[in-house]
Amino acid sequence: MICEKAFNGYLALDKFERVPLEITVHLLLCPTCRTAVRKLTRAEKALLKPFIPSMNASRSIDPVVAAAIARIEDSGLAYIPSCSPEQGVSFQRWLICGAIMIAGFVFLPFSSMGQWSKAVFGTAYSIPLFLLCGVAVTIYCMFFIATNIDFFVKKFGLQHDVR
Repeated sequence: MICEKAFNGYLALDKFERVPLEITVHLLLCPTCRTAVRKLTRAEKALLKPFIPSMNASRSIDPVVAAAIARIEDSGLAYIPSCSPEQGVSFQRWLICGAIMIAGFVFLPFSSMGQWSKAVFGTAYSIPLFLLCGVAVTIYCMFFIATNIDFFVKKFGLQHDVR
């Protein structure tokens, strides 16, 4: 798919509309389009946040505007951000979820369900359990990498110039 066609298809979508598979695949494989979409998303999020006037800016603008900003701040109606706008990628939720999943697979054979499965199925119980563990960890890793693809591209230097 050509970049221009994919990007125009993405821009034609309504907000919260499902992105078609061909555009999703193109965005995963094309770093230029993926970066452009990411910039658009960041710009949209920045525009949705309320305006936060800084103290230095209020001194350099029109006195009437500065007085209005001071009045808003004095009334307690000013928006105070609870966190910094530039936050890094947090893997805490992913690590907790992965640890719970692995702990479940470790303790499953020792639970009452695991003991019953061993008694009923014997050694045939091990192969499906190992396959289930492998498939679950593979799917978990696939979603982890897919949702954090930009982090890995930047971390391992997988970007290349597309001209």
